[in-house]
Amino acid sequence: MNELDQCQKKIKILQEALKQNYNIQRELEKSNEELNRLRKQVTEQQEIMIEQQKLASMGEMIGNIAHQWRQPLNALGLVLQNIKKAYERGRLDEAYLEKAVNKGKMLTTKMSTTIDDFRNLIKSKKLKERFFIKDIVNDVIEMVEASLKNHNIEMVLELDENLETESYPNELFQVLINLVNNSKDAFIEQNKNGFIKIKTYQKENYIIIEVIDNAGGIPFENPNKVFEPYFTTKDKGTGIGLYMSKMIIEKDMEGILGVENVEDGAKFTIKLPI
Repeated sequence: MNELDQCQKKIKILQEALKQNYNIQRELEKSNEELNRLRKQVTEQQEIMIEQQKLASMGEMIGNIAHQWRQPLNALGLVLQNIKKAYERGRLDEAYLEKAVNKGKMLTTKMSTTIDDFRNLIKSKKLKERFFIKDIVNDVIEMVEASLKNHNIEMVLELDENLETESYPNELFQVLINLVNNSKDAFIEQNKNGFIKIKTYQKENYIIIEVIDNAGGIPFENPNKVFEPYFTTKDKGTGIGLYMSKMIIEKDMEGILGVENVEDGAKFTIKLPI
């Protein structure tokens, strides 16, 4: 083979290599386009789930406001009935009327304050703050206490008063509200009474928050299945609450959220860095 033939052969080899390289580049470009499309779909799905979670939180908030309003509404109804009775019996003088009006104002102010308190608790304020865990737990209790009492569910607290961390207090509040409401719903579905316990303590360099109930537990060999998106055991559930809770704890707060079945119930464990 002469030198010219050798050069032509090398040129053909190089041309074939360039052709293959071009094809590989085209395949890579197609793969990148598909990957970007999938990323966009995932982002859109996450945005939809976040919006659904916000709607679910609003529903829970309205339900809890209704429970908190029940007592002052009943009291306000009695005030109005007593005014009518006092008028019918000729005892409606200026002093009686002023007293009744003042009580009515006090009750409506309490109802208005309830709305403001709840709105402040659920608003999304993505700011890192230093806070005590007990303060967030107490906020949760304030919000759900009336609803739990209405369903004869006992709230049990075992709190380390000194646990403090720097993170997102509103996000932690949302997660705890979700866990407590899930336990409450389990009791309601089974038409049984029971307890929900929130326990906090320090283990090494981590804060541990446990939410424990005796509502029968999670009916799966792997309880962590409940964290899958759109998975739900409720007839009208969205299945996004626990998925979003896990995302908040593990992606936003750099912690861990897990679950296990315990005697007669389930235990959700949040692990946060101090």
